[in-house]
Amino acid sequence: MPQGTITRLNHTRGYGFINTPENEDLFFHRSNIMDAQFSLLQVGDQVTYTVQFTSRGPRADQVQVESPSVKLQVNLAVKDLRVSAAFYTETFDFKELSNNPGYILLKRNDLIIGLKTDELLWHPDPGEQPDAALVRGVGVELVLEISDIGQFHARMQQAGVTIHEPLKEQPWGATDFRMLDPDGYYWRITSPRDRDVVHAEEEPTEGEPA
Repeated sequence: MPQGTITRLNHTRGYGFINTPENEDLFFHRSNIMDAQFSLLQVGDQVTYTVQFTSRGPRADQVQVESPSVKLQVNLAVKDLRVSAAFYTETFDFKELSNNPGYILLKRNDLIIGLKTDELLWHPDPGEQPDAALVRGVGVELVLEISDIGQFHARMQQAGVTIHEPLKEQPWGATDFRMLDPDGYYWRITSPRDRDVVHAEEEPTEGEPA
């Protein structure tokens, strides 16, 4: 069965759309859902489905949400949705899942990012803190693993992206660099790390239990 991602939902009228492997939006109705409550579906859910041909055209049928798993979606407050969306889709290879007033949903492999207008900066309530003192992403580092790290780094340089820390090999066995997006969010772009490797300092010494 083909797999896709839910990109739009109308919970009031009971229908939605699935982005297919062919990058097309396929309609489905609440009656086409299997083993799930339509009201609990969310944009970004991964689903399997069959294609049903009707007098109104193709629609998804036997829509089934993939086995529940822990998912993390990061929402970023941005100054200009158009500028930020262009950065992530054109420069960063994210794919646009949905585009609504004040909110754009993006996906790159298993990573989902929501771009929202700046009202997100006021949650939680900053109290008496002036607007100018609000800083985006304080204490947050967004990490993306990329196999062709050197090629991606060169591409970011050519695109004029702000490189905060240069590309270099790290003591923990990965090669990475740090960069900033148009709103100043801090990204660490890293090569995949072999998490099964035991570092020398972690190996038991003679006489110690393994």
